Amino acid sequence: MKPQDNTFQIVSIQTTYRCNMACANCYLGDMLNNPKYKDIDIVQFEDAISKLPRRCDIRFIGAEPTLADNLFDMIKIARKYKHRPQILTNGLKLGQEDYVVKLKNAGLNFLGISMNGGLDDEVYKRFDNGKYAKLKQRALEHCIKHKIVPHINIIVDPTNLHVINPLIKHVIGLCEKYNRKVGASYPLTIRIKSVAKMGNYLDTYSFNIDELIRIIKKEFGKFTNEKIIPNFMMDGVLEKNTCMVHFHTKVGRIGGKVTDWTVDDDGLPLVKSKRRGLLTEKGTIEPFFEYYGGIDETQSPRLEK
Repeated sequence: MKPQDNTFQIVSIQTTYRCNMACANCYLGDMLNNPKYKDIDIVQFEDAISKLPRRCDIRFIGAEPTLADNLFDMIKIARKYKHRPQILTNGLKLGQEDYVVKLKNAGLNFLGISMNGGLDDEVYKRFDNGKYAKLKQRALEHCIKHKIVPHINIIVDPTNLHVINPLIKHVIGLCEKYNRKVGASYPLTIRIKSVAKMGNYLDTYSFNIDELIRIIKKEFGKFTNEKIIPNFMMDGVLEKNTCMVHFHTKVGRIGGKVTDWTVDDDGLPLVKSKRRGLLTEKGTIEPFFEYYGGIDETQSPRLEK
């Protein structure tokens, strides 16, 4: 669809195909670090989002968006048109406190950070092919210190469920340290999601939505006595693959989110989502995973001719 006809609440921006990690799970597959695929053109980006008919979440993704040379400018442009800029990052560059300050000054208030290993380097070695625990802990602290709301993403399989509870405790401790009251004004969220067997992925069990809900209830339930009721309404849209739960802790109401990334018969997760679109190389906005599922090296306009 044309940007002026957009109906998606989330518009994802593929900033770059470059990455500074080599994660075992990456839906980009052979497109990752492929020089044939170019960073987004900032003029095309501004032209598209200036036409969106309502306020949207502009989600800068990658590979790794912090490697995009014009990320700060794109965040400022998103704010210029009254949208909500976000980035989805592995967090490595956020280990540099001055970089986090620059993000904040550009107008970033929310980001998603992957922490598949929690505080455990051995898990990171399996999921992300490196020891990243200390660096990601620094990144998380810098975000909380400078009032950027982190949405912490954990891809789970049967081998790393033990990282969830210590990570929750660590997050609560950081919020106490910097006096962050979690809730409407600081909506910190921890999300667990199953392995999406698309692109590159671990050959492991992929939890379904019911299993993920049981897992998050068990791990978060240690921090609250309230009745935990999953909510499948996301931005006013009923979604069977994603739900939210909330937990009252001593630092406030932390969000718990679960996302079922198991794939369908066409090898795609989260199909027919009415919430998540992607700005394509042609300047149109299309369903996110359906677009990537159909793309190949003969179709992408971002390839060098």
